[in-house]
Amino acid sequence: MKTRIIHLAALLAIILVVPALLHAQMAIRQPLFRVDIPFSFVAGGVHLPAGHYHVYHPGDPYLIVIEKDDGRARAMAYVHPSATNADESSTKLVFNKYGDQYFLSQVWTEADREVHQCFKCRMEQTLMAQAGRRRLVVIAAKQ
Repeated sequence: MKTRIIHLAALLAIILVVPALLHAQMAIRQPLFRVDIPFSFVAGGVHLPAGHYHVYHPGDPYLIVIEKDDGRARAMAYVHPSATNADESSTKLVFNKYGDQYFLSQVWTEADREVHQCFKCRMEQTLMAQAGRRRLVVIAAKQ
């Protein structure tokens, strides 16, 4: 009898927990936006090719994931989110360009009126120290 109650309690826990976990996983993968990036770039220290990307939070506001539509390329960038002025907020990506190399610098999200400042990887820090000058490149996103 005691074993049967334990099995029933375990089954009930599974029935209640699994749907909640599946719902949480779906919410985590919900893209913030889509964007077409016409050049290869570096995000979170990872080289990514030009293409169509989904940008989303993996459940942590201090992380941004940028994933190619076909799933063959993905990077996770640590970010520092902060609020933006309502007049300035639009959904876009901002890149730092040093010579012919692009680095993801900021992710702007109109829906939550935030700018997510990406932390610089070592490669970008080195190029910044050598080149000194950078050019900003802005790519508008699709909703």
